[in-house]
Amino acid sequence: MPRFLVQREPWAKRNSGDRIPHSDKVDPDDPHRADILITLHRMELEGIEIDQKAVDIAKVLVRRRHAPTDAPPPPRQPDLRSVDATGQKRWVYYVRCGYLIKIGTSANLPGRFQSVRPNEVLALEPGGQELETAMHRKFKPLRAGGDYFHPGPALQAHIAELRERLGPPNWAYSVLKDGHDFYPDNQG
Repeated sequence: MPRFLVQREPWAKRNSGDRIPHSDKVDPDDPHRADILITLHRMELEGIEIDQKAVDIAKVLVRRRHAPTDAPPPPRQPDLRSVDATGQKRWVYYVRCGYLIKIGTSANLPGRFQSVRPNEVLALEPGGQELETAMHRKFKPLRAGGDYFHPGPALQAHIAELRERLGPPNWAYSVLKDGHDFYPDNQG
């Protein structure tokens, strides 16, 4: 018998598309029919009995998903999380290096300050890369280059506010004292 005349296996009829579950419950002219049927199938797999109420819920869900929105999407809020993807606590630091202030972020402050070797640690606040980027944008007019900023009044006020709200950093490890401290009350 030629290969193209071979009869189908009994299991093949099952997948031939002869029956779509619950297709009799959805209007054939509905433009979202396929999505509604898929949603009904997913509901059924979760153990929900498919009655008329379930069909109505599926229709509402699908239509909401496909509804045009007239309003623009809300502006993206910066992610100011202080924990990185590995679960480590991250800090945004403000340190004085000579007569400039470096704004950076690290999960390992001792290691970072060992390489930066600041003259004074001015402030620390919980936050990650996005908070650091937001601070760089905020103080852009004071940028000296890279992560370094001139100590203008706006930046000094921000650091003073952080120190008042979170307390002084009390950091002496890996600091190179030069006698020109912005905050002589720092311990260390």
